[in-house]
Amino acid sequence: MSVLDQARTYWRFALGLRNFLKEQISLEQSREIIRERLQNREGSLLAIVKKAIYENKSSPYLKLLRSAGCEFDDFKQMVVSEGIEPALRKLSKESIYITVDEFKGKKEVIRGSETFSFKEKDFDNPFLSQYFEARSGASRSAGTRILFDFDFLAQESVYYSAILDANHAYGDPFSLWVPILPGGGPLIMLLFRKGGKPPVKWFSPVDEKGFMPSLKHRLGNNYIVWVGKAFGAKWSGPDYVAMDEALIVARWIAQTLKELGGCCLNTYVSAAVRVCQAARENNLDISGAKFIVSGEPLTQTKIREIESVGATAFCYYWFTEAGFIGGSCPNSTEGDMHLYKDSVAVIQHQREVPHAKVSVDAFLFTSLLPSAPKVLLNVESGDYGEIDTRSCGCRFDDLGLIDHIYNVRGFDKLTSAGMTFVGTDLIRIIEEVLPAKFGGAYTDYQMVEEEDDKGHTRMSVIVSPEVGPIDEEELIQTIINELRKGEDTQRMMAEVWLQAKTLRVKRNRPLTTARGKLLPLHIQKWK
Repeated sequence: MSVLDQARTYWRFALGLRNFLKEQISLEQSREIIRERLQNREGSLLAIVKKAIYENKSSPYLKLLRSAGCEFDDFKQMVVSEGIEPALRKLSKESIYITVDEFKGKKEVIRGSETFSFKEKDFDNPFLSQYFEARSGASRSAGTRILFDFDFLAQESVYYSAILDANHAYGDPFSLWVPILPGGGPLIMLLFRKGGKPPVKWFSPVDEKGFMPSLKHRLGNNYIVWVGKAFGAKWSGPDYVAMDEALIVARWIAQTLKELGGCCLNTYVSAAVRVCQAARENNLDISGAKFIVSGEPLTQTKIREIESVGATAFCYYWFTEAGFIGGSCPNSTEGDMHLYKDSVAVIQHQREVPHAKVSVDAFLFTSLLPSAPKVLLNVESGDYGEIDTRSCGCRFDDLGLIDHIYNVRGFDKLTSAGMTFVGTDLIRIIEEVLPAKFGGAYTDYQMVEEEDDKGHTRMSVIVSPEVGPIDEEELIQTIINELRKGEDTQRMMAEVWLQAKTLRVKRNRPLTTARGKLLPLHIQKWK
């Protein structure tokens, strides 16, 4: 992009940000918006499909739909007569869906005798207006390029208000401990500010010196803070606090609770655990603190660590290409979330995970908001889990959000400290890099995602004793260096894994499956 194009982008962003910050959305307005969107689901889907797919000759979905003989009138008839989810299930059985690798442009789309090649940008919403660019958190080369529309951010901001309200945290001072760009810190600030909850404090686990983000992202971090201030947003830039310095955050929470009577921190699950452990080990009183968390499953072990200091945690499910998917139910068990059916439709299809040799009921997502950054029609997210419908009596029920999504796990990626790397990144390291440098065959190495007794999600690098003596620190650094390769998104995520001491070496034979198979990635959470 030329200097002139960059200047135009920032100018367009400044105008969009000014309009975005002019008005805030109250809690009652947020709840009413969700109700109205629920009532208009079918109309929203049909409008998107007609405009962004059938009237868009370059749409990848148009090729799939027409290869299956499905024109718009056919699509509309299915939705009107059967409902959204039944219609989407019928389409998926006709092979109208997109896998993760197909969506990323890493694999050709083969349907019957026809083959299609798509790029990730082919799935961009062609009707975005004012926008800025970001990258998805999960690494697959450079991650997915996302163009965020300010209308989309405004529409998504209603969920923060709803989840804080449902979990009795709406009146608490809000803060965050999440990374600078290309991480999600500035985005979260904008979402909360639009919902009337501007953060009083922003901690970032990485700074610019730690991973050297691109000039675009360095400028963007400061730009959002200072332009926001110019237009009335009362927030400050980030304070750098590494993952192993959780005591600093714990002390700030204790002081905030003492002075203001409440505190809610938005961060990753593992970071919340670290804060609570630091508070307990240093006799800090943070009872009454609340954590709104994401990035990893909120397991019983992690919940116990958080509740041991009198704090509570509630989670949300988000992925960059679609936005918010669900918010924590205060009346249910670990990881149980209300599905935001007003903005997405979700069905499941069974698929095999190649590097794990298991089958999962993968989620397929369809976007219902016209301002969504990507047009999704039965697209995999790389996750699987369970969905059901039931009333629980919480504030989400009052909105009509009675579908629940829970036991959400990734099937093609490993996540720790809120940072996610997909299996293909790690398999190359295990099968090629480590044997070449430390000896042995690729069958002598394996990576296992597991939770330790303190609630930390670790990546254990299994090395067979037959490899012989190795320098374990050098092996870990080799993996980190390989994960850093690519754009600044990878460097940022690898830096967080390094700080969190995510990787550890275990000297024993690699684990095998029940059928005796030895796999490079062995995830012990399969249900």
